[in-house]
Order: sequence, then structure tokens, then C-alpha cells
Amino acid sequence: MYVVKVFHGYIDKTGHRTRDKSSDNLLVFPDRKSSEEFANKIGGRVKRLEELKV
Repeated sequence: MYVVKVFHGYIDKTGHRTRDKSSDNLLVFPDRKSSEEFANKIGGRVKRLEELKV
């Protein structure tokens, strides 16, 4: 599971930037390829969801 990180935050399910790291609110991608395609379109980067555990 992967998420897209952008300037001091992450992309949530509504498509907006959020600083909340809970996986319930984040836009989650099942594989790295699809998350990289989205990140390249918006200028973000990809992070594994396990790295976000607080």
C-alpha cells in the first residue's frame, strides 16, 4: 500500500493536502506503479504506508 506525499503533507481521499497521517483519511494506492503515475502528475513523491505508522 502506497500514499502520495506532497509539500509538508499527504493527499487525502478528497484530493486535498492534509497533515493527518492516519491511513483512514489518506488516498491509498494498491501498487507502486499507479501511485508513481499519480505522483508524477501532481509533483509529489511516493511513500510506503508502513513508513507512516506513528
